[in-house]
Amino acid sequence: MSIDAAEFAARLKAEQNDPDREERLRQDRMRRRRKIGLWAGAGVVLAGGFAFWLFDAMAGERPANEPFAPGLLEEAMWPDAWPLTTGLPFRGSPAARWDGIDVALPLVRPVGGLSAEQVSTGLDTVREFVREANVTDEVLAGERPERALALLAPGDPARRELEAALARPTQGRSPLETFTRFDPDEVFVLEDTRAKGSMTYEVTPAGELLVHADYTFVYVVLKTKGGWEVRPGREEVARVIVRRQLSATVRGGKLVLGPSRHVIANDACPRPEDGFIHPLFSKEAAKVKGGKRFDPYAAGPRLASAPPGTCLTPTRT
Repeated sequence: MSIDAAEFAARLKAEQNDPDREERLRQDRMRRRRKIGLWAGAGVVLAGGFAFWLFDAMAGERPANEPFAPGLLEEAMWPDAWPLTTGLPFRGSPAARWDGIDVALPLVRPVGGLSAEQVSTGLDTVREFVREANVTDEVLAGERPERALALLAPGDPARRELEAALARPTQGRSPLETFTRFDPDEVFVLEDTRAKGSMTYEVTPAGELLVHADYTFVYVVLKTKGGWEVRPGREEVARVIVRRQLSATVRGGKLVLGPSRHVIANDACPRPEDGFIHPLFSKEAAKVKGGKRFDPYAAGPRLASAPPGTCLTPTRT
């Protein structure tokens, strides 16, 4: 079928005057760009996959915790076995979804002859103790927890035991039973500590407020010296999880400590008791053999502390 010059010119003029012409051209350009983008993305994926395979093939058998060509993958996509870094220290941890240090208080109400104000004051005192014992910079750096001790009743036997443990830590009498402390010559704690937990309360037969606290703390630590730069500008970190359950009676504005339980995940074991947590980094953790395995994020409502000298191996941190 042939079209003469006059008919072709008429069609061309009609298309130029068509009000929908610009919209059709715009959509056509978008379709072309999408196709180009898809083909380019596929090329990048194929190239990255080939490089990933090549590095792996060249390396042969290697430990699962030893990263290879980490620059080929965004850190959020790294396998769980690869080391943690300062770039994404909470990668793979439930604590990544926690809102900082969430030391929440329960609903305050009058109970057993105590006013709501008395209950509130007692809960605030316990919360302050929890903070001073577990998240203040001085205590985390291994210093004596003066402000936490000052919240305890002077005649409380538990206070005397804690002071003795701080002065002379021994197997079975460690300040770590109540305080979270690291050796500043070994590691320091990054500022972004996460914590989550709850409190409940009741009134004792003597009419005193008895508070029960259950908290999980997640710390990120960096080696003081000799750290591993996993990729440029991103040094290896380790996570330590401490879960604590404690009870305290409020008496005269001070606390009398009751039974407590705790579990520390990712602490070197066995080693002489010196009153400090000694975190394991990826290469050290890979060498750990044996030990009772447990998930620090899935502990039951009643925590069972490990007997002194018992080694615990966390399934994750």
